[in-house]
Formats: sequence, structure tokens, C-alpha cells
Amino acid sequence: WRRRRKMVSRTLFKAVGDLPRRSRLVWRTIEVTEAGRAGQAERALDLFEAMPVKNQVAWNAALAALVDAGRTDWALSFFQEMPRRNATSYTTMIGALSRAGGAAATARARALFEELPLDQHNVFTWTAMVSCHVRNGEPDRAVELFVALYSEFFARGMLPNAHTFSSLLKACVGIRSLAMALQLHAVIVKLLDEGSRHCFVWNALIDVHAKLGALSDAEKVFYRMRYRDICSWNIMMDGYSRHKLIDRALELFRMTRKKDAFTWNIIISCLGENRLGEGALCLFIDLVRLDGHCSGNAKLSASIYTTVLHVCSVLALLVFGRQVHARTVKDGIGQSNISVSNSLLSMYSSCGAMNDLEQVFEEMMVRDIISWNSVIQGLGQNGLGRQALAVADRALELKMYNSNTFIAILTSCSHAGLVTEGLGYFDSMTEKHGVEPTLDHYISVIDLLGRAGRLEEAYDLLRKMPFAPNAVAWRTLLHSCLAHKNSVMGSIAAQELRALQPDCGGGNYERLVQGCGSSSTSDETLDGNEKSADHAPGCSWLT
Repeated sequence: WRRRRKMVSRTLFKAVGDLPRRSRLVWRTIEVTEAGRAGQAERALDLFEAMPVKNQVAWNAALAALVDAGRTDWALSFFQEMPRRNATSYTTMIGALSRAGGAAATARARALFEELPLDQHNVFTWTAMVSCHVRNGEPDRAVELFVALYSEFFARGMLPNAHTFSSLLKACVGIRSLAMALQLHAVIVKLLDEGSRHCFVWNALIDVHAKLGALSDAEKVFYRMRYRDICSWNIMMDGYSRHKLIDRALELFRMTRKKDAFTWNIIISCLGENRLGEGALCLFIDLVRLDGHCSGNAKLSASIYTTVLHVCSVLALLVFGRQVHARTVKDGIGQSNISVSNSLLSMYSSCGAMNDLEQVFEEMMVRDIISWNSVIQGLGQNGLGRQALAVADRALELKMYNSNTFIAILTSCSHAGLVTEGLGYFDSMTEKHGVEPTLDHYISVIDLLGRAGRLEEAYDLLRKMPFAPNAVAWRTLLHSCLAHKNSVMGSIAAQELRALQPDCGGGNYERLVQGCGSSSTSDETLDGNEKSADHAPGCSWLT
């Protein structure tokens, strides 16, 4: 198809010299546009410069070519050099800055929007700016812009279109405003028909109602639609999943004729998140059986593998998880996809398979901070504190760390009894690594000291930390007191817990403390052995 397209283009462009002047201008403009779509920014500009006559359409085509090629900075310079600009020019440039992302780009886009006189705006400039705010995490500003200009534009006969409404509905989700969504719903019904061309607007309505708690309204929109695409079914199914209506989600899944990867991912996630992991894995096996023998886009995707590996992690299904790992390698996404690799790390960590965890980590083509944190946490929780700290030192040296990295380090030190090392990392957080300790870090140190029997130091740190102690902090100290049979300090922790959580069985804590002198209470620790509770059906089908 591409070869045929090139041949046709060459044949047509050879005849350009024989065309009238106006037609030659049109064809040269088309050439500029095609070069931009192909990502050839330099060629597009060369073709534009070679044009003997340049009208506004040609200038806009050259600008769009730079934008299509992803050359936003170049496009902005070109935009500023344009002798004349119209609404199309501004729409193209605002769209480019929107895709570039970031607060600076959004601010520049808004400045361009306000630079254009109000009487020269059209629905496309308006929609582009609304979409820019939504896309870059400013849904409140998108709504404010729409409300501020709606009456004036309406008086001029300039009405919002389907794309405007679609962006605004996303903004309603961002600001959690069901009232705004209901008002937009009324306007959409008045201005748009329910034809297939506007299907994505009705899909957005289903989504916003489901996410903001009005599931019955979402159902009304879905079942009244004359035309539904696969997104309609997926969004409605996701709505049922969010509201934990598993039976309805499954019924809709069975009714969906042309299932794609999102359809399978939604239902597998739905079952997995609602403690129906075995059912989720059975559906995954069904999908594996269909792979290569089904129509449509129902293929094994990275998101599906990530979901299934999470289920394996929760259920500690090591053998099944290994077979899923084998499938990812077979499909060529095991090492190259960072999300799948991180899920493998989490799964092997939960199953206690440290050799597999280290192998996956070493074979990863790209690692992010989550990868490093997962390995540190996994090694530490499975009794390999020294190895965890060795990995932590590599992460700190490579600047691949964040606040959670130090939680993983302190937890590893706590499980391994490495008190001196843990306190050293805690003291170096701010001065050496620029990470401010949070309440969670202090609780981790309290646990570190408490497990080692240094209860007075743990209590002293709890009282002097720059945060008000919460129930987790007092419960951490209480567990250490029970483990080391310190009834005096344990009574203090139990009383504080009872004051913070009067309806959560504070008396039970006090009875535990009273009996800790005679009963042997000890922490349950994990050994390094692999867990092998594999009862998932049909494991042999995976490979």
C-alpha cells in the first residue's frame, strides 16, 4: 500500500509543472504536509522555501509539518516568524505545546490563546486550549475557560463540538464534579445527536458517571446508545468493576463479541482486585489458548501480563508465575518492558525466589527507581539484608533513589538486625542524599530499634520526632514491647492506641500487655525458602 501511494504521489507531482499556478500552489502545499507527516521536517521546510508564492495555507502547512515531525521548538520559532497568523495557526501551535507537556509549555499555550483577539477565535482554538489544560493536569482551568467564554461564543453562534465536550468530561473527572458533568450531559443531548460519529462523547459520559459514583446514569447512557464500539463495552465493564459488581462485569464480558486486549485486561483485573485470583488466572489461560487463533485485537499485552503477575504475587503462585515469565520471554516483552519486569520482581519477591529475582534484575535492559526499590525490599524482607544493602549502595551511587528507597533500606536493616547500618542510612538521608525523612521513615527506625530490643531509644525517638505519632507508630512500638516482654512501656503504647482508636479494641492491646510477662510472644519471620503454594488450574497450558 505504501509503495502504491508513493508511485501515485510521484506521478502526480511530476505533472505539477503542467498545472495552473493555483493548482501548483495546492500541490506544493500537499508535498509540505506529506513530508511533515513522514517526520521529515528539513525536507518540508526546503519544499516550503522553494515555493515562489506562499499564502496563509502554505504557511500553516509548513507549521503543521514541523509539529507533525515533533519539532516543537522549531515550530514555535517558525510561528513567531510568520508574517500573518490566523486561528488555524494558533490552533496548531497550541496543540503542539499541549503535546510537549509541562507547566511552561501550558503557560505559553495560554499566552498564545489570549494573544489572539476574541473575535478571531473559533471552536478549534477554544477546544485546543481546553484540551491543553486537561492534558497537562489543570482540569480546573479548563472548566474556568469554558465557563468564561461560553456565553460570548454562544451569542456569536460558536458552539462547542464533540471534542470540546470530550475534554470537558475528562476535566469533570479530574475535579470530581458530578454536578458539572450532569450540566454538560444536558448540553450534549441538546447539541449533539447519538450518531456513530460522536460515539466517543457518549463513551466519555459513561466513564465520567461511573467514576463519579452515578453508575445508574452510566447504564442509562450505555443501553440507550444506538451505536456502540468496543470502547463502549470496555468502559461500562470497567464501571461495574469499580463498583465491585463482578457478576454484571462478567455478564457484559460474555456479551461482548469482539473482545480486545483492554476487554480481557479489565475483567482479569476486576477478578484479581476482588480476591477472585483463581478466576482471573482461568480467564488468562483461556486467552492464552485463543492467542494466535482469534480475530480482532485480543492479544496478550504487557498490561495483561502485569495484571496476572500481580495476582501470582498476591497468591504466592511461584510455579504459575514462572510459566507466565516464560510466556513473556516467548512473546519478546520480558526484558524490554519495564512494567512487566518490575511485576516479575514483585512476584519473585513475594514468593521468596531470590535467585530468580536477581536474575530478572540483572537481565533488565532498562531499570527505573521502582526496579531498584523492589530488589532492595525483596532481598531485605527475605532475610538477605547484606545483599539488600549492597544493591542499595549501587542505587545511591547511580542516583536511582527516592523517599521509598530509604523505606526499603530501613526495612531491610530491621529484618536483618543491622541497627548501626540502618541508623547510618537514616542520618545520611538529608545531608548526603537530599531526602527529607517522613513519618514512615521514623516508624521504620522505631521498628529497627524495637526489634533489636532497644526499646527506650525507640520510645525516645517516637516522642521527639517532628511528627505527631499516629496509630501505626504506637502499634509498632507495642509489638516490639510484646516481643521483648516489656509490660511497662507496652502499657504506655496500649493506652495511646486506645486514645487514638477507641473503637478498635484498645482493651485487647492492654490484655496482651498484661499477659506478656507469662506468655511467649515472638515475631514471625520469613525464611529464605521459596513458597510453593501453587494450586492454579491448567498451569501446563501456559508454555
